[in-house]
Amino acid sequence: MSVRQLVYLALASAIVMVLGMLVLDAPIARAFGDVTDSPLDHALAQVLDVTDRVVLLLWPPKEWLAIALVVLGAIAWRFHTRAGATLVLMGLTHAVSRTFGGYLKTGLGRLRPSEALARGHVGDSWAWDDGFAFPSGHVAHYGAIAFALCLAVPRARVPALIVLGAIACARLVVDAHWLSDVAGAAALAAGAAALFGAMLTRLGAPWSAWR
Repeated sequence: MSVRQLVYLALASAIVMVLGMLVLDAPIARAFGDVTDSPLDHALAQVLDVTDRVVLLLWPPKEWLAIALVVLGAIAWRFHTRAGATLVLMGLTHAVSRTFGGYLKTGLGRLRPSEALARGHVGDSWAWDDGFAFPSGHVAHYGAIAFALCLAVPRARVPALIVLGAIACARLVVDAHWLSDVAGAAALAAGAAALFGAMLTRLGAPWSAWR
């Protein structure tokens, strides 16, 4: 996957985000409303708990993880260009998608679908003091990993995108996020990966910029 393709993916995700906010969020949330607290809900939560620990979503703090990835990548770059550049790209993308995305969560204050359904505010889910839905932290985190791998390791593109898609679907099914939450996080991660990927090619990163 090239930087150009990541740009297209970011734009497509942004379009889905807008469609979700305008049309699709509410019906999808209502369709999955019965899944909350069901056996499927608990099963998915257990699976996510394991995968989240594997990809360091729960610990360390997201800010420190981004810094650690960039520092380790810069050191590794001296010995293995592709591995080092990939870690730097992951760290920079993570800093935007997950760390900056975390500030968006608190600033925008969007209720999760399950919360909005319970309170009867499906059409009025923004600007709540306890809202924490937009953008999806899971998709932002996994997206930073997936899109960096897509750019740096072409053979990993398909499995990386499958895992990312599965995570996004799981968050939708359990009513933890609206469609626009996961699409917005994907747009943020893909856009950041494209931007930093293009910048790193100028520093000698071994991947395709625009082909």
